[in-house]
Amino acid sequence: MAFKPKSKLMSNSIQELRLWKLRMWYINIITLLFSILFQGISTILSQYAVIRFNATPIEVGIVWSVFYLTSIITRPISGLAFDQGYRFRLLILGSLMFFISSFIYFFSSDITHLLIARFLQGSSQGIFMTTSFSLVAYEASQHMEYFEESISWRSTMLGLGVIIGPALGGYLISFYGFHETFVFMILLAAIIPIIVYYTAKTTKVEERLTYFNLKFDLNATIKKDLKIIIKNFIELMHITSFKAALFSLILYAIGYVTVTSLLPAYYATLFGKGSGVIVGNCLALIGLSSIIPRIFTGKISKHVSVKKIATLNLFTLALSLAFIGLYPFPPNVYIFCLSAGLSLGFVIPSLQIMALIDTGNSKKGIATGFYIIGFDLSNLISPIIFGSLGNIFGYKFVMEITFIPVLFASLYLMLKKF
Repeated sequence: MAFKPKSKLMSNSIQELRLWKLRMWYINIITLLFSILFQGISTILSQYAVIRFNATPIEVGIVWSVFYLTSIITRPISGLAFDQGYRFRLLILGSLMFFISSFIYFFSSDITHLLIARFLQGSSQGIFMTTSFSLVAYEASQHMEYFEESISWRSTMLGLGVIIGPALGGYLISFYGFHETFVFMILLAAIIPIIVYYTAKTTKVEERLTYFNLKFDLNATIKKDLKIIIKNFIELMHITSFKAALFSLILYAIGYVTVTSLLPAYYATLFGKGSGVIVGNCLALIGLSSIIPRIFTGKISKHVSVKKIATLNLFTLALSLAFIGLYPFPPNVYIFCLSAGLSLGFVIPSLQIMALIDTGNSKKGIATGFYIIGFDLSNLISPIIFGSLGNIFGYKFVMEITFIPVLFASLYLMLKKF
């Protein structure tokens, strides 16, 4: 009976681990670039709508929310496709769709064009981000000793995107203008699918990157997949940690996304194009201060439960948002943005770990899709509700009450037993 020498097996194991680590870092870099694009365009969009098209608070809210309507639809489908073997192909598809949406922004001449671009961009983000998160969780589960750290590093890449994207977008529109900023975003978007393809080939991914099986009975497929999606959701809701993470995410995001969606529009009504620098500074500070907590949450969670980490930092995040509402102008607002970022840096990865740690490998894709849908639901509902309140009471009132849902999230998680 033939067998491989022990040294040969060890050599193969080391080589496999090296390729795995290289693949993980490429995925992180791809996620970072996409996050920069997404955060950069999202940051300037409400300012663009106000300055270019004189949009009202409710119109700003609708433009923001339509993005998440399509994200909600595409996330579970992407998760299901991921679990059936479509991984790097989905990354390529999502990045190409983002590239196309950036062109629509560039040529937009009214608010309707922004809605179309956001609709397409929401689909691209739903596909890309669900897949990248699922891919990290799937790959990390092959080396469980790296699971928490892998999730934390993925979260760190998103945090860097939150720093670089808003700052870059804000500074570019302030110094060069909106159209020049969109040209830069288009060029950056063109690079991502190339890197995805290179990553798959370099790290020996066994996937037919150019093959998509599009021959199916649409009606039968939808019925079948809908049953599978509902069945998976019911099963996931029986996992206490997943359910707690999902509800906490929905609650805290309702408050936080109001700041990211409507605060830039508020500043635009006060400072015009000069608001780009202030918005860039605020969101960059939130992202910058969140980096170190994101990196170390995985390590800390091995000694302190992620539930305790999330509960405490949701409370401190609520306090920070309350102070941002009370003192929304520089330089005071920068201090509270810094503290909000520190809290977010612990909240985001701790809830992600809580959501996925107890789900099996066969359900990590669909679990990721449903988990991120919680964030999308908040982004869909919150800007419309708070935008309507802004139409009646003004932007300042909206900023003063955004902390309330975050406080409820902290209390819910504190009282939840598991």
